Amino acid sequence: MTTFTDKIVLVTGISSGIGLATARAFAAAGARLVLGSRDVAAGEALVEELRGRGGEALFVATDVTAPTGLEALVAAGLRRFDRLDVAVNNAGIEVTGTLEGGDEDAFDRAFATNVKGLWRALRAQIPALRRGTGGAIVNLGSVAGMRGMPGASVYATSKLAVEGFTRSAALELAPHGIRVNAVAPGPVATPMLDRFTGGHPEMMAAHVPLGRLARPEEIARAVLWLASDDASYVTGTTLAVDGGFLAR
Repeated sequence: MTTFTDKIVLVTGISSGIGLATARAFAAAGARLVLGSRDVAAGEALVEELRGRGGEALFVATDVTAPTGLEALVAAGLRRFDRLDVAVNNAGIEVTGTLEGGDEDAFDRAFATNVKGLWRALRAQIPALRRGTGGAIVNLGSVAGMRGMPGASVYATSKLAVEGFTRSAALELAPHGIRVNAVAPGPVATPMLDRFTGGHPEMMAAHVPLGRLARPEEIARAVLWLASDDASYVTGTTLAVDGGFLAR
């Protein structure tokens, strides 16, 4: 099993779904956690859960669309742990609507969170990661950004930007020993997919060769692998964890 004993790991968007599963997986692997989410109740509940299992975690209410939200999250982590080894940028929102029927506010919300929020995250995390001998960043994209999705062009475009950020940051940060990769999940059984499909997430399973939705824990395992020393020669890559969705 991949271990992160005494590693300091930051994860955003931990209130549910992939972010929640990822935080739990890192804690189970021995990491000490810096957690960010807009959902204060969920964040505080997760900290209590992890402490009850013998883990160590710090939660900071974080809005990635706020100009200094991510800086404050990283600063709090450094005050508590003095360094950062891994950052997982999971916070994101879904936006649906046709090109003709979509509205500009939805476009702005999607890019403020999924694109500018990621830009802010990297800017805040890089100096903290450079304090040590390097580290790893894992960004959460989507197969929608790698293939396109009718009725969700804004969301797909924002997630394609995650791939561009990941590749460019990997090249920029390689001399500093910081690896940057992304995970692109296929359909996952999460509250986001439930909202995305109007309460009918099961209909997405028909498009997956493996015939089912992913569990959040399956995506979390891919995140942990990319963040681990087992992936020490992997950078600038977007790993699709999609049940064969892109192979169709």
